[in-house]
Amino acid sequence: MMDYIHINKLITKSIYKQIADSITEAIDKGELQYNDKLPTEKEICQLFSISQTVVKKAYEQLILDGKIRRIKGKGTYVTNRDVIKTDLHSFYNFEIMNQENESKITKETIILDRSNKDISSIRELKLKNDEKYYLIVNLFKSKHNPILLQRIYLPMKYYKKLDTLFDSNFDIFQLIEHTYHYDFTHMHSSFSPINASKADSLLLNIEADDALYLVRTKMIDSKDNVICYICNYYPGEFTEFEVTVHAI
Repeated sequence: MMDYIHINKLITKSIYKQIADSITEAIDKGELQYNDKLPTEKEICQLFSISQTVVKKAYEQLILDGKIRRIKGKGTYVTNRDVIKTDLHSFYNFEIMNQENESKITKETIILDRSNKDISSIRELKLKNDEKYYLIVNLFKSKHNPILLQRIYLPMKYYKKLDTLFDSNFDIFQLIEHTYHYDFTHMHSSFSPINASKADSLLLNIEADDALYLVRTKMIDSKDNVICYICNYYPGEFTEFEVTVHAI
């Protein structure tokens, strides 16, 4: 479909500019998203009865603007995906991430479930095999593009009635400290480079086997109970972690 391209041949605005502006507007509105394939120059020429030179000029302008890219032998694709930058010490704090990045970051909870199927999470939470946990899966976006897939594991024995108390607008710190009144004494995080699974790639709108940063975080209370386990999956190509060093 090319219904996002609008051309008026009766106005003075150049046609190549109308094409470029139409595609830019569709990208900015989210009608076209990262890795969406654009029509060929020939297809646009045939539909609007215009010369290929005009379409070529529009595409060249969009490439200069960082909106699209050409892949030889494959076609032309939307490539408006920003690199998200975050301080290594505050990667889990999205209020700070919002301050550090120009575009607002939004969160959508896509799964709330009970389970005991993930053996590695059971081990990290120090649960018995018959004990269940709540699973919350969040997807964070910037300019309509996914920037983080987050899986949160909460032992059911510590979070009674989460089904009814859960509010997708809460962040995990609000849930733990204000809703359930737990005090965690420390957090332990580890970083690993991994390849995206098929499921993760679909949610993050990347290719299967693309590089991810996996950040595992355990939140531990004064009794050495693991009261929360979080797995954050960041697309490697679009994430930069920074370290701030303060001179003494």
